[in-house]
Amino acid sequence: MNSEIKRQLKYFNERYEEVICSPQLKWNVKYQTLDLEDYTPIIAIKDLLDNNYVVCAIPNEEVKFLLCQLHRTDKVLAEYDSLESMVEDGWCMGT
Repeated sequence: MNSEIKRQLKYFNERYEEVICSPQLKWNVKYQTLDLEDYTPIIAIKDLLDNNYVVCAIPNEEVKFLLCQLHRTDKVLAEYDSLESMVEDGWCMGT
């Protein structure tokens, strides 16, 4: 496992262990399409609390500094069986 994957796993683990808000993710090029250009990928708070590894998208105009999206949106981009699978597929924490 390379150092960037280890670093991202650490960042994600921190978000799943102490749920404060919905993390915003950097776009994974595998899932970024023209119809989603005005969206930001996130993980909903309920998915964090339930240890679900689901990335969904929210319209950019709804994104705030501290995003509190309780439930996943209807724009589910990807679902995984583990955090490792999600990170290995290319998802990273946003800046």
